[in-house]
Amino acid sequence: MKTLEKYLAQLILAQLKQKPVPDVPEGITAEAIIEIATKQHLKYLLLGALIRTKNIPADAQGQIRELLMGSIIKTGVQVQEQKSLEQCFEERGIVNQPMKGAVLRFLYPSPEMREMSDLDILFAEQNMEEAEQILKDRGYTLYKAVKHHDIFRKPPFLVIEAHHAMYDKTVDRNQYGYFQNFSRTTVKEGCRYTQVFSKEDFYVYMMAHAAKHFYQTGCGIRHLVDIYVYLERFGQEMNREYLDSEMQKCGILTFAEHMEKLAYLWLDGGESEEFYDNLFAYMLDSGIYGKDENGIWNQFAKEKQKGKEAGRFRLKLWYAFPPAHYMAEYYPYLEEKPWLLPWAWLVRGVGGLFFHKGKYKRRMIQQIDAVQIRKLQNIYEKMDLHFKS
Repeated sequence: MKTLEKYLAQLILAQLKQKPVPDVPEGITAEAIIEIATKQHLKYLLLGALIRTKNIPADAQGQIRELLMGSIIKTGVQVQEQKSLEQCFEERGIVNQPMKGAVLRFLYPSPEMREMSDLDILFAEQNMEEAEQILKDRGYTLYKAVKHHDIFRKPPFLVIEAHHAMYDKTVDRNQYGYFQNFSRTTVKEGCRYTQVFSKEDFYVYMMAHAAKHFYQTGCGIRHLVDIYVYLERFGQEMNREYLDSEMQKCGILTFAEHMEKLAYLWLDGGESEEFYDNLFAYMLDSGIYGKDENGIWNQFAKEKQKGKEAGRFRLKLWYAFPPAHYMAEYYPYLEEKPWLLPWAWLVRGVGGLFFHKGKYKRRMIQQIDAVQIRKLQNIYEKMDLHFKS
């Protein structure tokens, strides 16, 4: 791996394991680290270590302190809100389950090390209406309904995603069924209605969530930190045979194996190889939630497996007329009315002429070369994700 990637690992380990912080290497700027920390939602891990170095400019120090203070305040408010909500749901008999980072952040040495933009909570179907009314009574307003969750906001920065389902069935119906109806949870210790996964089942879900993002738009390097932290905490306790069996059922076993290997190659400084260097670079470029235009690469991996040469022409064709399952992600009415796919193509095409995302995708298609296409195809081919929408 390059000097930048290695230095990012050193900064993160300095926070996670209280290791000494090396000074910024020559050729790397504080601005570059700040940009990565912001895009990857790793402000406290990267910048909390960077601020302890001796060779960063004074103006960068001021910017870092401001970002760190904002991150710490936001985390503190989120943590208190999560505790308060859990107590409220217990008192009202609301079956709920904190998801993703709302669980992971308490496995880090301190919660602020796991930055979150929102709190994700799953509710039982029979409690959904009452749960959302509770949120409204607490000052939240409904911002948007997005397929399997509703987004609520409360000024200045609290956001809650109230989930109807643990997994999005438009991405993979197999995993949607796998995680359905609290079938793999138990009641949290000391509670009556709050649900939790076992160590193994949470890890399967954590990997499934990362795989979903990777499949749709790519995912960022924070997922690698989550894997590392979780395995360092529970790796020796978990039943590996069970994990492999369940991840195989979800179609993500190969993906999980590569992500685990990359997490340790990067953070523990192992001897890397070209595939993992390319994978890390792709994740670093993707940002925390990926890029919309990345949604084409898993399909192109399938084209390669069929023996087709997927050059720029086929890339343009796929971009102009994506398959129904991809379109259903953005036009949910296709789930019930798949015959409207040509209309959705038209709407998408017209929108792409005027909106920023469409312009950016067209520019990417014009600029990408055959070598880069093959490189990204190879990444997705080796990840071997088997999703069925």
